[in-house]
Amino acid sequence: MRQRSCGRKWKLGLPLIERRRIAVYYNVGWGGGRRWLYECVSRLRQYHDLDLFCIDRDSIGVQYPDVRELGHASKVVRFKDLPRLQHPAFKPLEFVLKLADLVRFDRASKRIAAEIDTGGYDLLLASVGGYTEAPLVLRHATTKSAYYCHEPMRILYEPQVPRPYGRGRIASVARRIWHAAYYGGLMRAWDREGTREAALVVANSRYTAGYAQRAYGVQCEVNYPGVDTDAFQPGGGHERFILTVGELIASKGFDDAIRAVGAIPPERRPRLVLVCNRIYAPERSYIESVATECGVDLDVRERIPDAEVKRLYQSAAALLYTPNREPFGLAALEAMASGTPVVAVREAGPAETVVDGETGFLCERDPQALAAALLRLLEDELLRARMGHAAREHVLKHYTWDRSVRELAEMLSAMEESTHTSTDRSRAGEPLDMSGVRARR
Repeated sequence: MRQRSCGRKWKLGLPLIERRRIAVYYNVGWGGGRRWLYECVSRLRQYHDLDLFCIDRDSIGVQYPDVRELGHASKVVRFKDLPRLQHPAFKPLEFVLKLADLVRFDRASKRIAAEIDTGGYDLLLASVGGYTEAPLVLRHATTKSAYYCHEPMRILYEPQVPRPYGRGRIASVARRIWHAAYYGGLMRAWDREGTREAALVVANSRYTAGYAQRAYGVQCEVNYPGVDTDAFQPGGGHERFILTVGELIASKGFDDAIRAVGAIPPERRPRLVLVCNRIYAPERSYIESVATECGVDLDVRERIPDAEVKRLYQSAAALLYTPNREPFGLAALEAMASGTPVVAVREAGPAETVVDGETGFLCERDPQALAAALLRLLEDELLRARMGHAAREHVLKHYTWDRSVRELAEMLSAMEESTHTSTDRSRAGEPLDMSGVRARR
């Protein structure tokens, strides 16, 4: 029989936060998702007793920062992809090996789920899956579960950002056939099943919540992530360069950022510093060619120390943020917390966090419009200072980690009373009624 925890109750508004025993499952290596995990777990343990579970897939690389010490107990299962054959003649076998890895990972997820189910936990909190976006462990666990959805599995639902690099015609056709079978078939089904098995789905923005409802037929609660306002804070002054941040892949839209800086007249054009946690080599070659074409001084920096990242946020004249349909966008918050205004495309997550005309500028995805906004901040010191101050105050008011995790803790505590019937409705395809655990903002 599952044991109920009956620990301390926290009164931080209504409802009371009743302490639960929670199994936290994760599978994310580096970047915004990992920072969310660390900040969330480090604070959530104030309210609930946490044990951590992870299938450490070697192909996602180093997992940083380390969260294992944050739980009462931590279980990490190592998972190695099957070896790939490097000779071009064996390239078609890669599709078979990928499918085999997916099935093997699902079996490992089933074993982890069984261990969680026998652990007597009140709840399972899962975030980021490994192969699918929704963790495969959700398909198998019988423990009541909450899924924090950073984004639906975008490769299943969005057209890929066009790029000039790629394979030959025959290889491209073969890849499209494989994509339709692998992603559009088994992976799509498992990702959808995992999402719909969760009793509560929490999204990181209103944009993500709407996206998940269209993709999966589930209603989500919105819980905005926060930013560490002690680590990211204003520094000694701004320099004449523009900063942009993110993984160097096509969806991050760095070519649009380069073209925006390139639209500034040469005599007034600043340097563009690109900070990234991972680089896809063909994309780097492509954006460097765009920078050469546009006459932009591009400085690419990969996995630099945290202290240097924070210094760049503090000293940049502005953060230029042009990802394609970014579900949330932690970089915008980190810049604003550092007292640096943001110039962003008016879409998806950034449209919810950047206050146009107050904490920065929201523009259409147009080089001239973005360039005009950048020039205003570059050449008007008072405007830049006013917006930087407003940006910092906006984050302090709405996007602290303490506020974010407190709300999530309330949602998890309230699940025990509110999700028995709504889970059945969700799996039947009917909208959830989660008014009892609504995030309060």
